[in-house]
Amino acid sequence: MELLKKSVLNKADPRKDNSDKKILFAKDRHLKTANAYKEEWSFIEDVMTRENIAYQMQYLEFTVSLYNDYQIYLTIESLLCKNVIVTVGGIIEAAIYDLIASARKKLGLKMDGRTDFTVLLGQAYHEYRFIDEDMRHYLHELRKTRNLVHLKAADFQEHAAYTVDQANESIEKLDRFRQGLKK
Repeated sequence: MELLKKSVLNKADPRKDNSDKKILFAKDRHLKTANAYKEEWSFIEDVMTRENIAYQMQYLEFTVSLYNDYQIYLTIESLLCKNVIVTVGGIIEAAIYDLIASARKKLGLKMDGRTDFTVLLGQAYHEYRFIDEDMRHYLHELRKTRNLVHLKAADFQEHAAYTVDQANESIEKLDRFRQGLKK
């Protein structure tokens, strides 16, 4: 997946960041089809979960394309980055839930409804080894960031809270997560 591209033309005036980008789409940008993403995530057993992940992946690709093609204002940039991070967190949480549910099903065990992401991360690392220590730590921090979706929980101004680097890191971790689980 393409990463966000930020251009800094004048470090003294951040409002000019990305001002070299076109204002409107000059040509059609074709996203991958949902079916292509379904194939990439074929290790997800639950069909509805796999489809929902595919749709979120397509949305994530659109969001990245939007950022890369449009001049985005600083506040919108921060919130768009937050959106990327939150979307990545949701995709990974759904995938981990499915992986654990599938593993438990093979053992003749059931899942107890929706499980807290913290619990899922612990199980994915300690019990099932779906993720390594680095990924567990990153996803724990991502979970905290995702919890800040509730505006009253934030003790900072959102216009400068989320960066392109953080969003790109979440995209890279998502790719690493998927690649590590492909059969």
